[in-house]
Amino acid sequence: MTRRPRASSDRTAHQDMPFYVGATRPGAVGWTRILLTLVMGAVLVVLLLVRPLTPGPLMPVMAALLFVGYALWTWMRLATRFIVDGHGVTVSWGGMLPQPVWPLEEMRTVQLREIPAETLGVTVGGVGWRRGRVMSGDPGERRPVGDRRVWTTGHTQDPYVSLVTRPGTAVEIMGRENRHFLITPVDVDATAAAIDQALRARR
Repeated sequence: MTRRPRASSDRTAHQDMPFYVGATRPGAVGWTRILLTLVMGAVLVVLLLVRPLTPGPLMPVMAALLFVGYALWTWMRLATRFIVDGHGVTVSWGGMLPQPVWPLEEMRTVQLREIPAETLGVTVGGVGWRRGRVMSGDPGERRPVGDRRVWTTGHTQDPYVSLVTRPGTAVEIMGRENRHFLITPVDVDATAAAIDQALRARR
């Protein structure tokens, strides 16, 4: 069961390290990609059945497995489970395949960021788990978490590890090194509060 972190606005108050379990889910763009993959696979399988090639009946089966596997792979990189604790943020693709942790010691602060639908592709380069450069965007798109101040680098682009599955409000973690993190969880406020609590407990 998900446990919400305890909220506190006092920087000097003692903070327990959180153990928060959250999730991301595919948005409209992600589901469209998954469905198109399945449809394209179904069309190809039908064509192979109507006009069989020399390899015989194995070809439609292999094509079906290939497209279903790719659709499943896409879904797993959008529908994830993650844990916020003393190590940082650990994301598991499909809730089953853990990825390298986003280390707590590399995190400087956490804030909320709005990603408009019309600029989603330009800003993050696409949906799902990605490593690459993310546009810094308009400073007005960011809001503080609690009494933290909003942090920007002043660069046009910065390197990120991102798990953006939809437009809207994302949780942005600014790193101490030349790497930042971006995620669009199901519960934005609870995720941001858990990361905020972890950063305070680290001190």
